[in-house]
Amino acid sequence: MVRAGIIGFGYMGHFHLEKARHFHNVKVVSVYDIEEEKLKEAQAEGLAACRTLEEFLQSGIDLAVVATPNQWHYAYAAAAMRAGIHVACEKPAVLSAREMEQLIACARETGKFFTVHQQRRWDPDFRAVCEVVNSGRIGNVTTVESRVMGERGVCFGWRADPAAGGGMLYDWGVHLVDQMLVLFAGHKVASVYARMLSVLTPAVDDFFEVAMLFDHGVCAKLSVGTFALQKLPRWYVFGDRGTMRLDDFSGAKGGVSRIRGEVKGFDSVVGKKSLGPSRTMAPLRPEQVEQLEIPKQENMEMAFWENLVQAAEGREKPIVTTAQALRQLQVVEAAFLSAEKNEVIKTSI
Repeated sequence: MVRAGIIGFGYMGHFHLEKARHFHNVKVVSVYDIEEEKLKEAQAEGLAACRTLEEFLQSGIDLAVVATPNQWHYAYAAAAMRAGIHVACEKPAVLSAREMEQLIACARETGKFFTVHQQRRWDPDFRAVCEVVNSGRIGNVTTVESRVMGERGVCFGWRADPAAGGGMLYDWGVHLVDQMLVLFAGHKVASVYARMLSVLTPAVDDFFEVAMLFDHGVCAKLSVGTFALQKLPRWYVFGDRGTMRLDDFSGAKGGVSRIRGEVKGFDSVVGKKSLGPSRTMAPLRPEQVEQLEIPKQENMEMAFWENLVQAAEGREKPIVTTAQALRQLQVVEAAFLSAEKNEVIKTSI
């Protein structure tokens, strides 16, 4: 039986409690929070409500889930590992690559693992993109566009506080960066360029664009905004023989189109007089393009927790590694620096 505790019993703390309850061999026993109201919620769930960190760390747990605002991740994770407890932390892992390096050292010294809740690696839209890109169905991929756009226009709560690690690059950007590092595993990020704006939330970024250029020439373009009332597709992938578009997180809406045979550009316009506004942009004939099915994906929403439980039992290693978390933060730091200097940052990440 894996005995678990939760630090920070807000929205994500409750989220992890519900995930843990899917497993017969996991028992959440304690909660630590600095707000009395959250402790009462924990008691209502039948959990021990700890009013001090020391009490929590002595509650007989094997695994601590850190779900606090971002600025507290490092201190709580380090304290838990030093108390002999494995740690799963909400993203971003911490707020700097230096802090991440210190947590890596702490994990090594204590023999306890530290992993990060990067659950969007198992989203059906991302897995469909991975399958199409890695299969070569649309040829050699040159550019991947990944975007998440909302409508509310502002960051809320601690997400609007820069001291708490607020803003969209830390909130959503770490997911999109992580996905690109997984998709192009084995390739280094050669440069990063970023543009960040505070459109309606003055203190933090509520809009960003990041371009990650990998060492094999593929460019990943990431963008997130909180105020977009007309939508662009969630994914747009360019290959030298085809194109993929996914409209949303379902991974089922959009399309995959591929050119047939050896058709190349102007092959389709020879002998035609009327080509619309541009000869260069004239369409191919329908018979020269084939429509492929978007690959269907099984439901894997529990995959992170399944691996987490097995890691806590000592049967597997965490899928989301500290080395991956460090790379992700190095890319994020390069993006912040790029936006500040308004220049491309050369990297080898």
